[in-house]
Amino acid sequence: MRCQIERRPVARSRVSVEFEGPWFTGPLVCEQEGTTCPGGDLRLAARATLDALTTATQDALRFDLVGVKPSRAFDTNMMLVAVMVHCADESTKVLGVAVEEDNEVLATVRATLHAVNRFVSPILGPLPTTE
Repeated sequence: MRCQIERRPVARSRVSVEFEGPWFTGPLVCEQEGTTCPGGDLRLAARATLDALTTATQDALRFDLVGVKPSRAFDTNMMLVAVMVHCADESTKVLGVAVEEDNEVLATVRATLHAVNRFVSPILGPLPTTE
C-alpha cells in the first residue's frame, strides 16, 4: 500500500492511494482531488481508499465517508475515520482508528482500512494495513 499527496496550484490537492495484492490483476490506484486544507486532504485520502475498495469488491460494497478526525488519547496522536457501509439492503456505520506516527495521510488510509476490514475481508481476504 502506498499513498501520496500532491499540492497543486490554486489551493488544490490530489491524493492517490495504491494497493497491490492477490485480489488485483495489477496495482489498483485511486485518486481524489479537492480543495487544499488539513481536514480536506484527510477526507480525500479516505475517499480514495473507499473508491479502491468499491472497485476491488466489484461494487458488492458501497461506502459513504461520514468523517475523518485527528485525535489524541493516551499520549498518542491518532486518526479516526467513520464510514457508512452499504451491502445489499443493509447499512452499517463503522469506525476505524490508526496511530498517526509521522504521516496523517497514511494514518487516514490505515484507519479507513481498519474501519471496513470486517466487511471487505470476507470478499477479498485480509486488507494490507502496513507498507
